[in-house]
Amino acid sequence: MFLTENDLINAKITADSALNESEILKYVIKEDLDSLSKRKMAEGEKYYAYEHDILKKDFRQSRISETKDDGEGGEKEEIKNFFNPNRSNFHTINGFHRMLVDQKVSYLLGRKPVIKAVSEDRKKGDELEKVIERKCGEDFNSVLQELVIGASNKGFETLHVYYDEKGKLKFTVVPAEEVIPIYDSRYENELEQLIRYYDTVIIRNGQKYIRKRVEWWTKDDVTYYVEDNSRNFILDRSIGANPCPHWWGIYTEDGYEKTREAHGWGRVPFIILKNNLRGTTDLEGIKNLIDAYDLISSEGVNNLNDLVDLYWVIQGYGGETAAAIAKKLQINKAVHISDSGGAVEAKQTELSMDGRLQFMKMLRRDIFQFGQGVDIDLDRLGNSPSGVSLRYQYTLLDLKADSVASRLKKAIKELLRYIVEDYNNENGTDFDSNDLRVSLKKNMITNDYETVQMINMSSDLLSKETLLSKHPFVEEIGSEKYESGE
Repeated sequence: MFLTENDLINAKITADSALNESEILKYVIKEDLDSLSKRKMAEGEKYYAYEHDILKKDFRQSRISETKDDGEGGEKEEIKNFFNPNRSNFHTINGFHRMLVDQKVSYLLGRKPVIKAVSEDRKKGDELEKVIERKCGEDFNSVLQELVIGASNKGFETLHVYYDEKGKLKFTVVPAEEVIPIYDSRYENELEQLIRYYDTVIIRNGQKYIRKRVEWWTKDDVTYYVEDNSRNFILDRSIGANPCPHWWGIYTEDGYEKTREAHGWGRVPFIILKNNLRGTTDLEGIKNLIDAYDLISSEGVNNLNDLVDLYWVIQGYGGETAAAIAKKLQINKAVHISDSGGAVEAKQTELSMDGRLQFMKMLRRDIFQFGQGVDIDLDRLGNSPSGVSLRYQYTLLDLKADSVASRLKKAIKELLRYIVEDYNNENGTDFDSNDLRVSLKKNMITNDYETVQMINMSSDLLSKETLLSKHPFVEEIGSEKYESGE
């Protein structure tokens, strides 16, 4: 759920007009927990973890009809639930959602983003690039991947920038389900405040209690709250100064703390990455299709497992209700048919799969189409598809990836802004994060032979560095360039 400043004001008014912060928090958090966006988040996370709705279905449960005397000389039909303990109850999980999300993430971030400094002073630009490479660390790309996965599953994900106990700048992904962003009311594009809430375990007198903690962030400070026994939010007294600044500047002398200064970033230290313009999940458009595929494939497995070679048709045996006949058919694989002439006949069980397979094929096609993914069908494309064919397969994925790519680059730029400011504060430098340019190198399957041929044909038109950057076998162009004698 997203809020604006006006929404927060309305919440204050709604909370008994008392402007009590505890009542405001209870109202806003309850509305957030009950919101549609939070339910969609939970769905996306579950399907990414292979926890599909098909797992809730019990194939041993069925509904049968039974005709009874209505007591007035007529008959009435009743629908009853029937449990067959001998029925197979297998569930097949088809992880299309996870595959499509991982495909998008690999496409965008299979290769590390390229961060370059554009500066008139080339020496200063090179130094800034080295600072960024050192400060971002080896986990930089994995954090970005986690950020995009979260946004794909939940509609948006949150990156928190903070200082650890040693005063080192850190950044980590905070689950979006814990976050309520509050934007400016005029344009709804600048983060003005943010409320984070999460459950914590409190042990009192040997008993464990679940209580919520709340962090209310502004551009200058953060206020910490904790639930009391009456479920009211009170100031967390375990925090020293509360509200407290975003970070403390601690100055020491001879190894001892001399002074401490409060600092604020002048902005809320959270970076929100929206999955797309509307902030919807990647699951929303294809969930029903995946559920249908799971159902049909699960039913097919159960039917195959329960299949027997013969069943018996018994004629001339009366006195059975429709319900009783249905039960014996399911359990005993025999059906009783009342007829003037009694007979017993063996029947061959036949299970048609053609219609089921055709429908599953159609569902798979729709899942990849509406999920905007790449389904590499080698039977259709051949073992060595051309570059043109491959690029055509990536058309829909390109559209989906581009929707988040521009937002991802903006998020990276904002993170680099924190990193550069931190370095400047620590070292007295004057680097400008606006000099940094971020580009994403999309990672796609290519026809390497065709690519190398095109590079060779372009040797007279492009620089060697540009050609090396496009070569499928070159990851880092620096070593290749210098080894070639340049």
